[in-house]
Formats: sequence, C-alpha cells, structure tokens
Amino acid sequence: MARQLSSDIFPALAESIRSQEMPRRLVEELPSVLPKVGGQMFDAFSTQAKKQLELLQGDLLDPSRIPQRISKQTNDVFKEAKNVFLETPLGLAEPEYELVMKGLGYEIRDYKGYTAAVASIAKVGEKVSMEDVTSGGAAFNAIASYVFGANVEKETLPMTTPVTTTSAGEMRFFLTKENGNTPFPAPLAQEARLNEKGAVKLVEVPPARLAVSRFTGFVTDGEVARQKDALMASLAMDEVELDVPHGAVVPYFIFQYNPPYTIPIVRRNEIAIPVRAPDDSFTGISGEWQGEESSEN
Repeated sequence: MARQLSSDIFPALAESIRSQEMPRRLVEELPSVLPKVGGQMFDAFSTQAKKQLELLQGDLLDPSRIPQRISKQTNDVFKEAKNVFLETPLGLAEPEYELVMKGLGYEIRDYKGYTAAVASIAKVGEKVSMEDVTSGGAAFNAIASYVFGANVEKETLPMTTPVTTTSAGEMRFFLTKENGNTPFPAPLAQEARLNEKGAVKLVEVPPARLAVSRFTGFVTDGEVARQKDALMASLAMDEVELDVPHGAVVPYFIFQYNPPYTIPIVRRNEIAIPVRAPDDSFTGISGEWQGEESSEN
C-alpha cells in the first residue's frame, strides 16, 4: 500500500492538479453523462422509496411482523459493520467457479458463464484508467441504479461481488435473483452507440479459465501493471499457456470485492488473465477481447 501511495497515487494526483486534466474531463463529459446517470439514480431512489412505503403499510396492517423486520435490519447493519475489516464481504453472491490448481501466488479457476450488467468507463480508442474517478463513478452509479430498481420492471436485484473492470473499458456487476427462472429486467438507459458512457446493457459472459492473483490496497494503473507482469512471469515459469493470440495485448479482468469503507490493508483485489485449457473447452473467451489492438505484451 505504501508503494501504491508513493509510486502511483500521489504522483498521479499532483500531475492531475498540474495539468488540470480532471476539471477538463468534468467539463467535457458531465453534460452528457449526468442527465442519464442522474435520471437512473432518481428512478432507483423512487423504487426504493415505494418499497419502503409498502413495508410501512404492511406493518400497519400486521404489527406482529415489525420485530422480525427490525431484527433483520439490525443484523444487516452489523454485517455491514463487519465488512469494514473483512477481505471478502459477508452475504454477497459471486460468480461460480471451480478451483483447478494453485501456483506460486496465483490460482487457476474455471468460471461458469453468467449474466452481467455492464457500463462503459472508456470510449472506443480511449485509454482505460483505473484512476479515472469520473468515468468509473458514472459507470458504477449507472449499474447500481439498475440493480436498485432503475429498470423496466422496477425490480430490485441483490447486490453481488466482485465489481469487475476489464481492460477493454467495461465495468460489470454479476447478476443473480431469488427466482432464477425469470429473465433479468431490461435497463432503462441502454446503449445507442458502442461504449456509450452512462448506459447499461446486459451481456452473457462466457465460461472462462482464468489465472487469478490477489493483492491488497488500492487499484491503481501502476499496481495493475505490476501485478499483471508478476502474474505473467509466474505463468511463464510454470509453462501455463495464455489464451491470447500471439503478438496481441494480453487482456485482463480486475475484480474488486469490497465496499469503499473497507480498510485498504485487508481489501481483496484480484487480477485475472485468460489461460488455455488442455481440451480448449473455453474457446468462447476469445469473444471477450474483440477490439483489442495488437501490440507487444
């Protein structure tokens, strides 16, 4: 964490202030992104307020259920308080995977396919930055609003973990629901053009075999680069073959499991790289990286 602060966060903050990059981005992007995200957040707030009113009306009709609801709310508060100190939050579903093997500082996992709500943090051709608070915050709020009821059905979905960021410039939430036989509700603000910021779309993430390495602290561009290099070096030493065309940029996922208030030293962050299975059973993963430019790793 000290390395992240001294090598990444403080220098990046100083450069942003010097170049006035952040104010420029705000002026350029807020007029187009804010109305969409703000509208989605208002819809989500309205949906939650309506649900609370329905609960209150139910309590008035049946006061006997009030103690049980208060007990549940109290347990939820205690659970959130514990998450300040936990590397993996309590009570949140995450994508299913099977552990294939463990290497030195990494795991190989076979992930099952799943549905995700996706928003863009970078336009086509724009550099993806983990330190872009404006774009990252807009994407997070857009998807969170969808989950909390800003959707066609005004349906609230469970919060899940981790929040996934891809090297292609997308943020993803794994989706699940109590009734798994019904389709997920359609988003209100959907993409009208590729990588449109503030819009939400639903995608089917294919099964994948991923090499995953864990790290704590903050997710910065510098730390991502260091973790990626270290993971690729470990995979090369163990002769694990990457599921990437020769000469292409090696793509990655960043998994962030914790709420913002978790103390940095215990935060669970992971970087994942697609690797090849012996039977090539995960060839669908190649579709994840269409549009990536070819260059040296």
